[in-house]
Amino acid sequence: MSTNGPAGTEISARMGFAFSPRGLRAASVAVAGDTALLESWQLGAGEVVQRQIAGLALDRATRLLPLDDGSLVLWQQCGSQRHEITMYPATAEGIPGTDGHRLGSLTALGGYLLPGPAGWSAPGLAVTVDDADRSTIWRLGAAPPGIERIVRLPGRLSGGAWIDEAGRALAINQTPRGGRQHGIVVDLSDGSWRRTWFMSEASTDQILLCSPATRLLVVSSNASGEPRLGWGVLGQRTVHFPEALHRRGYPRHPLAVDDRGERVLVHERAGAVSRLFVYTPANDSLTPLDSPRGIVSSPACWAGDVVRVPFSQPAHPRTLATLRFDDRSAAKPAWSLHQATTSSCASADAELVELDGAAGPIEAIVHGGTGWRYRERLVVALHGGPLSAWGFEFDPLFHSLASAGMTVLAPNCRGSTGYGEEHLRSALGKWGGPDLDDVRHLCARLERDRRRSGLPAPIVLGVSYGAYLALLAACADPDSWSGCVALAPLLSPAALHVDAADAVRDRIGELGGLNENQQQGDVLSLCASLRAPLLLVHGRRDEHIPVRQSRMLHRRLLELGRHAGTDLDYVELDTNHAGVVADWPSELLRRIKRFCLTHTATTGGMRQEAPVATHVGRG
Repeated sequence: MSTNGPAGTEISARMGFAFSPRGLRAASVAVAGDTALLESWQLGAGEVVQRQIAGLALDRATRLLPLDDGSLVLWQQCGSQRHEITMYPATAEGIPGTDGHRLGSLTALGGYLLPGPAGWSAPGLAVTVDDADRSTIWRLGAAPPGIERIVRLPGRLSGGAWIDEAGRALAINQTPRGGRQHGIVVDLSDGSWRRTWFMSEASTDQILLCSPATRLLVVSSNASGEPRLGWGVLGQRTVHFPEALHRRGYPRHPLAVDDRGERVLVHERAGAVSRLFVYTPANDSLTPLDSPRGIVSSPACWAGDVVRVPFSQPAHPRTLATLRFDDRSAAKPAWSLHQATTSSCASADAELVELDGAAGPIEAIVHGGTGWRYRERLVVALHGGPLSAWGFEFDPLFHSLASAGMTVLAPNCRGSTGYGEEHLRSALGKWGGPDLDDVRHLCARLERDRRRSGLPAPIVLGVSYGAYLALLAACADPDSWSGCVALAPLLSPAALHVDAADAVRDRIGELGGLNENQQQGDVLSLCASLRAPLLLVHGRRDEHIPVRQSRMLHRRLLELGRHAGTDLDYVELDTNHAGVVADWPSELLRRIKRFCLTHTATTGGMRQEAPVATHVGRG
């Protein structure tokens, strides 16, 4: 299996995984440098075969729909609201060819593809969100007409699961304008629909999975005040929310139902790693599965005794993992990762450590070598959010820094998800409060240890909300950092609320950003104390944190006497939010790496007498 792109360029990311109806094929988009490549996966009973398909122009946003015979349907955005759908028939080798034919063009705000049920005559469905008030379901055809409208519905549609094996009816989620999400069932034969899953006007209620074999519905609702998983049978009034499926402060979601409709694969985020379970509704049992440390992501496919799921560890980008169940030991499936080799780069040398936070231990991931406290070049990285967390997985930015000889410390401070209710809620309504206290506590310990050993101060780097924290930390302890990298920062919750779109404003309110007791750390009013050199990067088309936030900070710093190109590097990229904090174009990685190398001195590498941090045990 190839792990490299054109001319040996290393694959840095994979996304867009999709499975064919019977699970015989999968497809993904791989990124090598700044080039997006199509990957086709053959998933028979034996060894998985993965191929890169040259000759197709893709980008990261390309939507994929593989078919069981090896054919492929692509959804690509062309312009602000025009979307092209193209079908590429299979070659004699059972992989998509490069001579495709256009099924049609759709005009919409956005949309996605849905596979048909196994054996369906059509390739699948397209769902478009036409505007804030309407969505449309379309049938795809291999022969003209390539796209045929089935039904237009009010509200925004999302998700989608078949409730019968003949493909007559579809369960899907609907969000009316100004209202909350609920689940509906659409009869594709006549376009009629009915609300099926609804708890209250104030709750968000979703249909997550459905089994055509048993009509088992897996649902979620936050009617109790927090998201909970539940299940029921379509046509029956009772919905169960078992305690076995709920663990406060540890996000869980279902990945797949087995093809008999009897078991559900459930994912839990437990700190920096994923945990998997099998839930059996018939006896309300939740069985934990043995699995390697890493991060599992959607989607998953469960066919027979085999589960396929995207999986990543720090040593390599996301790939497909296979879990094979043995009835004699259902809790210990045999795992295999479809990766020819494990990267030998420095970022593969990663560990989970436990640190002292301001109010108790916090977990962190160290990329780039053991003995991290006494390594010459140290970067402390702060994640976005506020409700998010770093995962024990491959990260292109951390890989780039570690490959240049730097060590990255990525802590999950208070407010991070996956560490229980108390850890999570301590930062709600207190943006830049307990989480900043943890960063400053960590900073003080690092400063003491490193100064005693003659090592330079670390660089603080943050993305999105983490960039806001990084700026606050650099202002609060101006002599404790060698530099600050702020990627798409906000200036304060209140300032963002003024500039942001309605959806972001709503989210700020939900997370307590405007509470009266909010500890309002306003970067604009604090930045006069900032002394560390600053790299400030923002996307001009940022839809989450408008670029005006960084422009205001840049202007203020120039007024305070900062000098462009020496202690202030300001970069605007022609991209959106993800283009600065997630997609990692090569030029941005080079800028960050150059800044970090420039502003950390070299004094001879790691001190061998350095104590190694405590490892966090994981089962």
